[in-house]
Amino acid sequence: MSVLSLIVKGGVLMYVLMVISVISFGIVIEKYRQLRKVKAANRKLDLQLKQQDKLENMRSVVKLHGQTSPLGLMLDKLFNSQSDNLDLINQSMESTANLQLHELEKGLGWLSTFAAIGPLIGFLGTVLGMVRVFMNIQGNSQSGVDISMLAGGIWVALLTTVGGLIVGIITIIFYNDLVQLLENIVKDMQEAAVEYTIKYQYIKQGKQ
Repeated sequence: MSVLSLIVKGGVLMYVLMVISVISFGIVIEKYRQLRKVKAANRKLDLQLKQQDKLENMRSVVKLHGQTSPLGLMLDKLFNSQSDNLDLINQSMESTANLQLHELEKGLGWLSTFAAIGPLIGFLGTVLGMVRVFMNIQGNSQSGVDISMLAGGIWVALLTTVGGLIVGIITIIFYNDLVQLLENIVKDMQEAAVEYTIKYQYIKQGKQ
């Protein structure tokens, strides 16, 4: 029996699970593309900044190449700040980083939701299927219960549980991997913020 025929036998909720899986797949592909692009842009900017030892040059690099990366937008608050108050600068950098993190997190909430409701939809389909099975048993009680009909109804009812678990398991695996990628980006940005804040202070104090 083909996968398509199993989906058809599973009923309406199997189609719902198919829609959820397609949407989840689209989100996963887009988030991987986005996070890999961000990571590459951050790395490129970091390498360019490490080659500079003058504040003006670092400002120019951030202005030219940092506007397309979260790291650049955060460091722009450091190198192009109108204030010399380091506490205010750090607050501005943190606020910018949090805003960029919020943008990168978009879509992950839906993945988490789909991972949670996929198995629940599957269980709902199974329960509804079992209800139909027992209704048929009651309707045919006078003529006797056909064991093959009973078994057939049960395995068809269980199809949605299988589908829901498959959708939920695959989705949660990709969700956790994307969260880990995002956490690595945040960690790298935090380390860069500390590194360049120290470098900024040294340059301002004329120690380099």
